[in-house]
Amino acid sequence: MPTNMIARECLTQWANTIKPKKFTIPDSYSVGPITNLTNLLNGVFKTKSPSEQSASNSIPQSSWFRGYHFIFSCQQNQQIGSDGYDNYQAPLGDNHHQLYLRRLWARGSIQFIQPPKINSALTCTEQVQKVKPYNDDVFVDIDRKFTSDEGELLLVESRTMLYTNQLYTSNKSPKLTENEPKVTVKISPIDLLKYSMLTYNLHRIHFDPKYAHSVENLPTLLVHGPFQVTLILYYFGLQYPDLIVQQLKYRTYEPFFVNDEAGISIVAKGSNEFQLTLFSAEQKIIYLQGTLKCK
Repeated sequence: MPTNMIARECLTQWANTIKPKKFTIPDSYSVGPITNLTNLLNGVFKTKSPSEQSASNSIPQSSWFRGYHFIFSCQQNQQIGSDGYDNYQAPLGDNHHQLYLRRLWARGSIQFIQPPKINSALTCTEQVQKVKPYNDDVFVDIDRKFTSDEGELLLVESRTMLYTNQLYTSNKSPKLTENEPKVTVKISPIDLLKYSMLTYNLHRIHFDPKYAHSVENLPTLLVHGPFQVTLILYYFGLQYPDLIVQQLKYRTYEPFFVNDEAGISIVAKGSNEFQLTLFSAEQKIIYLQGTLKCK
């Protein structure tokens, strides 16, 4: 049997095993992590005082609508893969053999329902919804639902991971934007390390440049997908503090590398609907783009 057919058979077996499973990750919506992430973001955006970051962004309840949920109910890191990330929802063969060398954050959506109470218990329930082979790669869709201790729904998230054995090569025809940045930022290696620590993330492409280059052929470290989402949501909160975010749908296009100067644009698309774009300030290459709906 050809190797690719064996791999597809292993993938099918894994999909049939993983999809019925539910993963429950308890946590508490505590002030400490919220404060640490706020300090990190204020450093990135160079806000110097609470008045500059707006009153609403400084309130822990409002932080829930700015991408802060990513730092709660994180993976437990009990099945570490060769790239450092947890393999608990990664395609595996017999004897937990890793079928793919690399994993990438592809796209996602977030429905913001209501914020948790400060220092209250919350639970995230995760389930793999779809496993979609694409040539020699595979997309894995994961649904996540945050609920309060009383069972109230707080947030619903969908994320899609791309698993591949192809090494990184630069895209010769990347998607570009004509937008001008409202603000520019640079993410340093220290910023990446801080975010990795806040999210209990051991993925080596975010903190180990030798691994990133020698194993995955990346030129340098990558900015985390959820960090990018948080950047655009947090900046939107700075610009529109009175709007309440309801839903974000986004996808990634090109990798956002450490120390690159990135721009963020916000373009109104209708009544309380906005296009948010994170892109290279110099080359106008889009890193991540999403549609945000508010009320």
